[in-house]
Amino acid sequence: MKLKSFIVGVLAVFLALLPSPTFAMSLIDEALLYFNGMNGIYFYRGHKKDECVVTNGGNQNYAGVPVWSEAELAAISENQAIYEEAALQYGFPWQVMAVLHYMETGLRRYNPGNGQGVYQLYSYTNGGSNENSFAPSSNISEAEFRQQTMTAAEYISSSAGDLNNPDNVKKLFFKYNGVASQYIEKALALGFSREEAENGEGSPYVMNGYDAKRDPSSSEMDPAWAGRFVKDGVYDASSTSTRFGAFVKYASLYGSVYCRETTMWGGDGNIVNTALALSWDGHGYGKNSPKPEYVEAMKAVGTYFTPCRGNGDCAPVGASCDVFVSTVMRYSGSDPSFPATGPIVQENYMRSHPEMYSHVAVTDTSQLLPGDILVATDNGRHIYINLGGGKQASASYNDRTGENFSGVYLADSGGTRHYNVYRRIQ
Repeated sequence: MKLKSFIVGVLAVFLALLPSPTFAMSLIDEALLYFNGMNGIYFYRGHKKDECVVTNGGNQNYAGVPVWSEAELAAISENQAIYEEAALQYGFPWQVMAVLHYMETGLRRYNPGNGQGVYQLYSYTNGGSNENSFAPSSNISEAEFRQQTMTAAEYISSSAGDLNNPDNVKKLFFKYNGVASQYIEKALALGFSREEAENGEGSPYVMNGYDAKRDPSSSEMDPAWAGRFVKDGVYDASSTSTRFGAFVKYASLYGSVYCRETTMWGGDGNIVNTALALSWDGHGYGKNSPKPEYVEAMKAVGTYFTPCRGNGDCAPVGASCDVFVSTVMRYSGSDPSFPATGPIVQENYMRSHPEMYSHVAVTDTSQLLPGDILVATDNGRHIYINLGGGKQASASYNDRTGENFSGVYLADSGGTRHYNVYRRIQ
Protein backbone atom coordinates (compact mmCIF):
# COMPACT_ATOMS: atom_id res chain seq x y z
CA MET A 1 0.00 0.00 0.00
CA LYS A 2 2.95 2.33 0.61
CA LEU A 3 4.05 1.81 -2.99
CA LYS A 4 0.54 2.53 -4.22
CA SER A 5 0.31 5.70 -2.15
CA PHE A 6 3.72 6.85 -3.37
CA ILE A 7 2.81 6.26 -7.04
CA VAL A 8 -0.54 7.97 -6.73
CA GLY A 9 1.06 10.84 -4.84
CA VAL A 10 3.74 11.37 -7.47
CA LEU A 11 1.16 11.24 -10.23
CA ALA A 12 -1.08 13.66 -8.37
CA VAL A 13 1.78 16.16 -8.17
CA PHE A 14 2.59 15.58 -11.85
CA LEU A 15 -1.02 16.12 -12.88
CA ALA A 16 -1.33 19.22 -10.72
CA LEU A 17 1.54 20.84 -12.60
CA LEU A 18 -0.31 20.51 -15.91
CA PRO A 19 -3.33 22.50 -17.10
CA SER A 20 -6.31 20.54 -15.81
CA PRO A 21 -8.60 21.13 -18.84
CA THR A 22 -6.28 19.06 -21.05
CA PHE A 23 -6.96 15.77 -19.23
CA ALA A 24 -9.93 13.45 -19.58
CA MET A 25 -10.05 12.54 -15.92
CA SER A 26 -13.45 10.87 -16.24
CA LEU A 27 -11.62 7.86 -17.66
CA ILE A 28 -8.97 7.68 -14.94
CA ASP A 29 -9.78 6.75 -11.33
CA GLU A 30 -7.42 5.84 -8.51
CA ALA A 31 -7.46 2.12 -9.33
CA LEU A 32 -6.51 2.85 -12.90
CA LEU A 33 -3.78 5.23 -11.75
CA TYR A 34 -2.37 2.41 -9.66
CA PHE A 35 -2.66 -0.17 -12.47
CA ASN A 36 -0.94 2.14 -14.94
CA GLY A 37 1.71 3.22 -12.44
CA MET A 38 2.63 -0.38 -11.66
CA ASN A 39 3.02 -1.07 -15.37
CA GLY A 40 5.00 2.02 -16.31
CA ILE A 41 2.14 3.63 -18.22
CA TYR A 42 2.03 7.40 -18.42
CA PHE A 43 -0.92 9.67 -19.11
CA TYR A 44 -2.08 11.68 -22.00
CA ARG A 45 -3.68 14.88 -23.07
CA GLY A 46 -7.09 14.95 -24.70
CA HIS A 47 -8.23 17.25 -27.46
CA LYS A 48 -11.30 17.64 -29.64
CA LYS A 49 -11.47 16.95 -33.34
CA ASP A 50 -14.39 18.25 -35.32
CA GLU A 51 -12.75 18.88 -38.68
CA CYS A 52 -12.01 16.42 -41.46
CA VAL A 53 -8.90 14.47 -40.50
CA VAL A 54 -6.62 12.77 -43.01
CA THR A 55 -4.75 10.14 -41.08
CA ASN A 56 -1.97 9.27 -43.51
CA GLY A 57 -0.06 12.31 -42.26
CA GLY A 58 -0.34 14.69 -45.16
CA ASN A 59 -3.05 14.52 -47.85
CA GLN A 60 -0.36 15.65 -50.27
CA ASN A 61 1.33 14.38 -53.37
CA TYR A 62 5.08 14.48 -53.88
CA ALA A 63 4.95 18.28 -54.45
CA GLY A 64 2.89 19.03 -51.34
CA VAL A 65 -0.32 19.63 -53.31
CA PRO A 66 -3.55 18.52 -51.52
CA VAL A 67 -4.95 15.37 -53.08
CA TRP A 68 -8.44 15.33 -51.52
CA SER A 69 -10.71 18.31 -50.95
CA GLU A 70 -12.56 18.84 -47.68
CA ALA A 71 -15.85 18.08 -49.45
CA GLU A 72 -14.44 14.79 -50.76
CA LEU A 73 -13.20 13.82 -47.32
CA ALA A 74 -16.63 14.56 -45.87
CA ALA A 75 -18.28 12.34 -48.51
CA ILE A 76 -15.80 9.54 -47.79
CA SER A 77 -16.52 9.86 -44.09
CA GLU A 78 -20.23 9.38 -44.75
CA ASN A 79 -19.56 6.24 -46.79
CA GLN A 80 -16.62 4.79 -44.87
CA ALA A 81 -18.55 2.27 -42.77
CA ILE A 82 -20.03 0.76 -45.94
CA TYR A 83 -16.64 0.66 -47.70
CA GLU A 84 -15.15 -1.08 -44.66
CA GLU A 85 -17.97 -3.57 -44.29
CA ALA A 86 -17.57 -4.64 -47.93
CA ALA A 87 -13.76 -4.79 -47.89
CA LEU A 88 -13.73 -6.68 -44.57
CA GLN A 89 -15.46 -9.66 -46.17
CA TYR A 90 -12.67 -10.07 -48.72
CA GLY A 91 -9.62 -8.98 -46.74
CA PHE A 92 -8.47 -5.90 -48.64
CA PRO A 93 -8.12 -2.22 -47.65
CA TRP A 94 -11.38 -0.28 -47.70
CA GLN A 95 -9.62 2.64 -49.40
CA VAL A 96 -9.76 0.68 -52.67
CA MET A 97 -13.54 0.99 -52.65
CA ALA A 98 -13.45 4.70 -51.80
CA VAL A 99 -11.03 5.49 -54.64
CA LEU A 100 -13.01 3.51 -57.23
CA HIS A 101 -16.19 5.25 -56.09
CA TYR A 102 -14.44 8.60 -56.55
CA MET A 103 -12.90 7.76 -59.91
CA GLU A 104 -16.07 6.31 -61.40
CA THR A 105 -18.93 8.49 -60.10
CA GLY A 106 -17.34 11.25 -58.02
CA LEU A 107 -18.43 9.76 -54.66
CA ARG A 108 -22.12 10.19 -55.55
CA ARG A 109 -24.81 7.69 -54.66
CA TYR A 110 -26.13 7.75 -58.18
CA ASN A 111 -26.80 5.33 -61.03
CA PRO A 112 -25.55 6.77 -64.34
CA GLY A 113 -27.61 6.16 -67.45
CA ASN A 114 -25.30 3.46 -68.86
CA GLY A 115 -26.58 0.79 -66.44
CA GLN A 116 -23.14 0.07 -64.96
CA GLY A 117 -23.92 1.45 -61.52
CA VAL A 118 -22.02 3.49 -58.96
CA TYR A 119 -18.76 1.58 -59.53
CA GLN A 120 -19.15 1.31 -63.33
CA LEU A 121 -18.94 -2.47 -63.39
CA TYR A 122 -18.52 -2.90 -67.14
CA SER A 123 -17.80 -6.63 -67.35
CA TYR A 124 -20.25 -7.56 -64.61
CA THR A 125 -23.07 -5.74 -66.41
CA ASN A 126 -21.83 -6.47 -69.96
CA GLY A 127 -21.63 -2.75 -70.56
CA GLY A 128 -24.92 -2.21 -68.76
CA SER A 129 -26.90 -4.51 -71.05
CA ASN A 130 -27.44 -7.76 -69.11
CA GLU A 131 -29.64 -8.78 -66.17
CA ASN A 132 -27.04 -7.38 -63.73
CA SER A 133 -27.39 -3.82 -65.01
CA PHE A 134 -28.32 -1.11 -62.53
CA ALA A 135 -31.45 0.87 -63.26
CA PRO A 136 -33.06 3.30 -63.32
CA SER A 137 -30.73 6.25 -63.82
CA SER A 138 -31.28 8.18 -60.59
CA ASN A 139 -30.07 8.81 -57.07
CA ILE A 140 -30.08 5.62 -55.00
CA SER A 141 -30.86 4.80 -51.37
CA GLU A 142 -28.25 3.91 -48.77
CA ALA A 143 -29.42 0.28 -48.92
CA GLU A 144 -28.90 0.20 -52.70
CA PHE A 145 -25.50 1.88 -52.36
CA ARG A 146 -24.50 -0.70 -49.76
CA GLN A 147 -25.62 -3.56 -52.00
CA GLN A 148 -23.71 -2.19 -54.99
CA THR A 149 -20.62 -1.75 -52.82
CA MET A 150 -20.87 -5.38 -51.67
CA THR A 151 -21.25 -6.53 -55.27
CA ALA A 152 -18.29 -4.47 -56.42
CA ALA A 153 -16.10 -5.77 -53.57
CA GLU A 154 -16.92 -9.37 -54.48
CA TYR A 155 -16.18 -8.68 -58.15
CA ILE A 156 -12.88 -6.98 -57.28
CA SER A 157 -11.78 -9.80 -54.97
CA SER A 158 -12.37 -12.38 -57.69
CA SER A 159 -10.34 -10.53 -60.30
CA ALA A 160 -7.42 -9.06 -58.34
CA GLY A 161 -4.44 -10.43 -56.45
CA ASP A 162 -3.57 -9.64 -52.87
CA LEU A 163 -4.59 -6.01 -52.55
CA ASN A 164 -2.44 -5.55 -49.47
CA ASN A 165 0.40 -5.39 -52.03
CA PRO A 166 0.60 -1.85 -53.52
CA ASP A 167 1.69 -3.18 -56.92
CA ASN A 168 -1.49 -5.25 -57.09
CA VAL A 169 -3.53 -2.17 -56.21
CA LYS A 170 -1.96 -0.37 -59.18
CA LYS A 171 -2.67 -3.36 -61.40
CA LEU A 172 -6.28 -3.46 -60.25
CA PHE A 173 -6.82 0.21 -61.10
CA PHE A 174 -5.14 -0.33 -64.48
CA LYS A 175 -7.37 -3.29 -65.31
CA TYR A 176 -10.41 -1.43 -64.03
CA ASN A 177 -9.85 1.42 -66.46
CA GLY A 178 -8.71 -0.83 -69.28
CA VAL A 179 -5.23 -2.22 -70.01
CA ALA A 180 -4.22 -0.19 -73.07
CA SER A 181 -1.08 -0.98 -75.05
CA GLN A 182 -0.45 2.77 -75.41
CA TYR A 183 -0.04 3.05 -71.65
CA ILE A 184 2.28 0.06 -71.48
CA GLU A 185 4.45 1.60 -74.19
CA LYS A 186 4.36 4.93 -72.35
CA ALA A 187 5.68 3.29 -69.17
CA LEU A 188 8.48 1.59 -71.09
CA ALA A 189 9.42 4.94 -72.66
CA LEU A 190 9.56 6.43 -69.15
CA GLY A 191 12.09 3.79 -68.11
CA PHE A 192 9.88 1.32 -66.25
CA SER A 193 10.31 -2.43 -66.59
CA ARG A 194 7.81 -4.56 -68.48
CA GLU A 195 6.37 -5.83 -65.20
CA GLU A 196 5.99 -2.28 -63.87
CA ALA A 197 4.42 -1.20 -67.15
CA GLU A 198 1.84 -3.96 -66.86
CA ASN A 199 1.03 -2.75 -63.33
CA GLY A 200 -0.12 0.58 -64.76
CA GLU A 201 2.88 2.86 -64.24
CA GLY A 202 2.13 4.46 -67.63
CA SER A 203 -1.60 4.99 -67.10
CA PRO A 204 -2.78 8.54 -66.26
CA TYR A 205 -5.89 6.99 -64.68
CA VAL A 206 -3.58 5.22 -62.23
CA MET A 207 -0.45 7.37 -61.75
CA ASN A 208 -1.13 10.97 -62.86
CA GLY A 209 0.58 13.39 -60.46
CA TYR A 210 2.52 10.68 -58.60
CA ASP A 211 5.91 12.28 -59.30
CA ALA A 212 7.33 15.21 -61.31
CA LYS A 213 7.83 13.28 -64.54
CA ARG A 214 4.18 12.21 -64.48
CA ASP A 215 2.76 15.54 -63.38
CA PRO A 216 1.36 17.77 -66.16
CA SER A 217 1.52 20.77 -63.81
CA SER A 218 5.28 20.34 -63.37
CA SER A 219 7.92 21.90 -65.58
CA GLU A 220 9.80 18.62 -65.19
CA MET A 221 7.08 16.47 -66.75
CA ASP A 222 8.58 13.93 -69.14
CA PRO A 223 7.38 14.59 -72.71
CA ALA A 224 6.55 10.88 -72.94
CA TRP A 225 3.83 11.35 -70.32
CA ALA A 226 1.58 13.23 -72.73
CA GLY A 227 -1.15 11.17 -74.38
CA ARG A 228 -4.34 9.60 -73.07
CA PHE A 229 -7.73 8.26 -74.04
CA VAL A 230 -10.12 11.20 -73.93
CA LYS A 231 -13.12 8.91 -74.48
CA ASP A 232 -13.72 5.28 -75.35
CA GLY A 233 -11.61 4.35 -78.38
CA VAL A 234 -10.22 7.88 -78.90
CA TYR A 235 -6.55 8.42 -78.00
CA ASP A 236 -5.15 11.95 -78.07
CA ALA A 237 -1.34 11.83 -78.18
CA SER A 238 -0.94 15.38 -76.82
CA SER A 239 -3.64 15.40 -74.14
CA THR A 240 -2.96 15.51 -70.39
CA SER A 241 -5.21 15.74 -67.35
CA THR A 242 -5.08 17.64 -64.07
CA ARG A 243 -6.92 14.90 -62.17
CA PHE A 244 -4.81 12.84 -59.77
CA GLY A 245 -4.48 9.17 -60.67
CA ALA A 246 -6.28 6.51 -58.69
CA PHE A 247 -3.12 5.24 -57.01
CA VAL A 248 -2.16 8.78 -55.97
CA LYS A 249 -5.60 9.16 -54.39
CA TYR A 250 -5.22 5.74 -52.77
CA ALA A 251 -1.73 6.39 -51.39
CA SER A 252 -2.93 9.63 -49.84
CA LEU A 253 -6.02 8.04 -48.34
CA TYR A 254 -4.42 4.86 -46.98
CA GLY A 255 -5.68 5.08 -43.40
CA SER A 256 -8.84 6.38 -41.83
CA VAL A 257 -10.58 9.60 -42.78
CA TYR A 258 -13.34 11.03 -40.69
CA CYS A 259 -14.99 14.38 -39.98
CA ARG A 260 -17.04 13.55 -36.90
CA GLU A 261 -16.48 15.31 -33.59
CA THR A 262 -14.78 12.94 -31.21
CA THR A 263 -12.37 12.94 -28.31
CA MET A 264 -8.90 11.85 -29.33
CA TRP A 265 -6.23 10.89 -26.82
CA GLY A 266 -2.57 11.35 -27.63
CA GLY A 267 0.60 10.32 -25.78
CA ASP A 268 2.45 7.44 -24.16
CA GLY A 269 0.37 4.54 -22.88
CA ASN A 270 -2.89 5.61 -24.48
CA ILE A 271 -3.52 2.22 -26.04
CA VAL A 272 -3.94 0.56 -22.65
CA ASN A 273 -5.97 3.35 -21.12
CA THR A 274 -8.40 3.35 -24.02
CA ALA A 275 -8.64 -0.45 -24.17
CA LEU A 276 -9.61 -0.47 -20.50
CA ALA A 277 -12.10 2.34 -20.94
CA LEU A 278 -13.86 0.66 -23.89
CA SER A 279 -14.01 -2.92 -22.60
CA TRP A 280 -16.10 -4.73 -20.00
CA ASP A 281 -14.20 -5.95 -16.96
CA GLY A 282 -14.08 -9.73 -17.26
CA HIS A 283 -16.03 -12.36 -19.19
CA GLY A 284 -19.75 -12.86 -19.20
CA TYR A 285 -21.33 -9.88 -20.94
CA GLY A 286 -22.15 -11.84 -24.07
CA LYS A 287 -22.07 -10.86 -27.70
CA ASN A 288 -24.95 -8.40 -27.84
CA SER A 289 -23.92 -5.79 -25.30
CA PRO A 290 -20.95 -3.60 -26.26
CA LYS A 291 -20.01 -1.17 -23.53
CA PRO A 292 -21.64 2.25 -24.11
CA GLU A 293 -18.21 3.87 -24.30
CA TYR A 294 -17.24 1.31 -26.98
CA VAL A 295 -20.36 2.14 -29.01
CA GLU A 296 -19.55 5.85 -28.79
CA ALA A 297 -15.97 5.24 -29.90
CA MET A 298 -16.97 3.04 -32.84
CA LYS A 299 -19.38 5.67 -34.09
CA ALA A 300 -16.77 8.38 -33.65
CA VAL A 301 -14.03 6.74 -35.70
CA GLY A 302 -16.04 4.90 -38.34
CA THR A 303 -15.88 1.31 -37.08
CA TYR A 304 -19.56 1.04 -36.15
CA PHE A 305 -20.71 -1.54 -38.68
CA THR A 306 -21.81 -5.17 -38.77
CA PRO A 307 -18.76 -7.40 -39.36
CA CYS A 308 -19.49 -10.07 -41.99
CA ARG A 309 -17.50 -12.93 -43.47
CA GLY A 310 -19.80 -13.56 -46.42
CA ASN A 311 -22.66 -16.01 -46.99
CA GLY A 312 -24.77 -14.19 -44.42
CA ASP A 313 -22.31 -14.91 -41.58
CA CYS A 314 -22.42 -11.64 -39.63
CA ALA A 315 -21.53 -10.83 -36.03
CA PRO A 316 -23.24 -8.24 -33.83
CA VAL A 317 -21.69 -4.78 -33.88
CA GLY A 318 -18.55 -4.74 -31.75
CA ALA A 319 -18.20 -8.53 -31.53
CA SER A 320 -15.11 -8.84 -33.68
CA CYS A 321 -11.51 -8.83 -32.55
CA ASP A 322 -10.25 -6.72 -35.45
CA VAL A 323 -12.92 -4.06 -34.96
CA PHE A 324 -12.13 -3.77 -31.26
CA VAL A 325 -8.38 -3.34 -31.77
CA SER A 326 -8.94 -0.88 -34.62
CA THR A 327 -11.34 1.15 -32.49
CA VAL A 328 -8.83 1.29 -29.63
CA MET A 329 -5.98 2.36 -31.92
CA ARG A 330 -8.05 5.00 -33.69
CA TYR A 331 -9.94 6.39 -30.72
CA SER A 332 -6.83 6.46 -28.54
CA GLY A 333 -5.09 8.60 -31.13
CA SER A 334 -2.15 6.18 -31.16
CA ASP A 335 -2.85 5.39 -34.81
CA PRO A 336 -6.00 6.86 -36.43
CA SER A 337 -4.93 5.10 -39.65
CA PHE A 338 -5.22 1.60 -38.16
CA PRO A 339 -7.37 -0.52 -40.52
CA ALA A 340 -10.53 -2.34 -39.43
CA THR A 341 -10.59 -4.88 -42.22
CA GLY A 342 -9.42 -8.12 -40.58
CA PRO A 343 -6.34 -9.32 -38.65
CA ILE A 344 -4.48 -10.27 -41.86
CA VAL A 345 -4.85 -6.75 -43.23
CA GLN A 346 -3.98 -5.30 -39.84
CA GLU A 347 -0.80 -7.36 -39.56
CA ASN A 348 0.24 -6.44 -43.10
CA TYR A 349 -0.37 -2.80 -42.24
CA MET A 350 1.89 -2.99 -39.18
CA ARG A 351 4.57 -4.82 -41.16
CA SER A 352 4.42 -2.18 -43.90
CA HIS A 353 4.96 0.64 -41.38
CA PRO A 354 8.23 -0.24 -39.60
CA GLU A 355 8.59 3.42 -38.66
CA MET A 356 5.47 3.01 -36.50
CA TYR A 357 5.51 -0.66 -35.42
CA SER A 358 8.27 -2.99 -34.37
CA HIS A 359 7.85 -6.73 -34.98
CA VAL A 360 9.16 -7.99 -31.64
CA ALA A 361 10.81 -11.39 -31.14
CA VAL A 362 9.20 -12.58 -27.91
CA THR A 363 9.71 -16.05 -26.46
CA ASP A 364 7.99 -15.57 -23.10
CA THR A 365 5.01 -13.52 -21.96
CA SER A 366 7.24 -11.80 -19.39
CA GLN A 367 8.90 -10.00 -22.33
CA LEU A 368 5.62 -8.39 -23.42
CA LEU A 369 4.94 -4.74 -22.69
CA PRO A 370 1.59 -3.04 -22.05
CA GLY A 371 0.09 -2.00 -25.37
CA ASP A 372 1.70 -4.79 -27.42
CA ILE A 373 -0.57 -6.11 -30.17
CA LEU A 374 -0.64 -9.87 -30.77
CA VAL A 375 -1.82 -11.41 -34.06
CA ALA A 376 -2.44 -15.13 -34.57
CA THR A 377 -0.32 -16.81 -37.23
CA ASP A 378 -3.05 -19.26 -38.33
CA ASN A 379 -4.21 -17.07 -41.21
CA GLY A 380 -4.53 -14.15 -38.79
CA ARG A 381 -7.85 -15.17 -37.29
CA HIS A 382 -7.41 -13.38 -33.97
CA ILE A 383 -5.84 -10.17 -32.67
CA TYR A 384 -5.72 -8.78 -29.14
CA ILE A 385 -4.00 -6.14 -26.97
CA ASN A 386 -1.75 -6.94 -24.02
CA LEU A 387 -2.62 -4.75 -21.04
CA GLY A 388 0.23 -5.75 -18.75
CA GLY A 389 -0.21 -7.39 -15.39
CA GLY A 390 -1.21 -10.67 -17.05
CA LYS A 391 -4.33 -9.17 -18.68
CA GLN A 392 -5.53 -8.74 -22.24
CA ALA A 393 -8.28 -6.76 -23.94
CA SER A 394 -10.03 -8.32 -26.90
CA ALA A 395 -13.26 -9.21 -28.63
CA SER A 396 -14.25 -12.37 -30.45
CA TYR A 397 -16.20 -12.81 -33.66
CA ASN A 398 -19.84 -13.59 -32.87
CA ASP A 399 -18.90 -14.48 -29.27
CA ARG A 400 -18.18 -11.37 -27.21
CA THR A 401 -17.76 -7.63 -27.48
CA GLY A 402 -14.75 -5.94 -25.91
CA GLU A 403 -13.63 -7.39 -22.59
CA ASN A 404 -10.48 -7.18 -20.47
CA PHE A 405 -9.50 -10.25 -18.47
CA SER A 406 -6.60 -12.38 -17.26
CA GLY A 407 -4.95 -14.65 -19.78
CA VAL A 408 -2.01 -13.50 -21.89
CA TYR A 409 -0.43 -16.07 -24.17
CA LEU A 410 1.92 -16.48 -27.11
CA ALA A 411 0.32 -19.77 -28.15
CA ASP A 412 -3.14 -21.17 -27.54
CA SER A 413 -3.61 -24.43 -25.68
CA GLY A 414 -2.32 -27.35 -27.70
CA GLY A 415 0.03 -25.10 -29.64
CA THR A 416 -2.31 -24.92 -32.63
CA ARG A 417 -2.29 -21.12 -32.75
CA HIS A 418 0.80 -18.97 -32.24
CA TYR A 419 1.06 -15.18 -32.12
CA ASN A 420 3.29 -12.52 -33.64
CA VAL A 421 3.91 -9.46 -31.47
CA TYR A 422 3.92 -5.86 -32.66
CA ARG A 423 4.88 -2.85 -30.59
CA ARG A 424 3.83 0.73 -31.35
CA ILE A 425 6.92 2.94 -31.59
CA GLN A 426 6.23 6.16 -29.70
